Amino acid sequence: MRLLLDTQVALWWLIGAKRLSSASRKRIASSECVVSVASIWEVAIKHRLGRLPVSPASFRDQMKQGGATILPIEDEHAIESGGLPANHSDPFDRLLLATAIVEGLQLVTADGKLLELASTDDSLPIRGI
Repeated sequence: MRLLLDTQVALWWLIGAKRLSSASRKRIASSECVVSVASIWEVAIKHRLGRLPVSPASFRDQMKQGGATILPIEDEHAIESGGLPANHSDPFDRLLLATAIVEGLQLVTADGKLLELASTDDSLPIRGI
């Protein structure tokens, strides 16, 4: 199974945060993992604002060293994001979910709004940690 790691999950994976369950760690370790350029962009913004100590270049490099594939943002991802339900307005989450749909990936997240959305539509490729 190919997993698209939500930004938060990718950061937790990098630092070995205990918030990731052992089952999630095993699933990530045994799967092909993908990180979207949208996550690098999100890290860049939060780093600039002083909300994250990790730089976007370091985040990208560490994800690559960990075996993740970096996936560019494509026009199909942007188009798909416009058709998603309006009840979740975070543009990064919308783009990640659209990317998962278009690319046939499973989005791994701890985001409550995405998990709530998944609970109302089981066709969405969203998986909690």
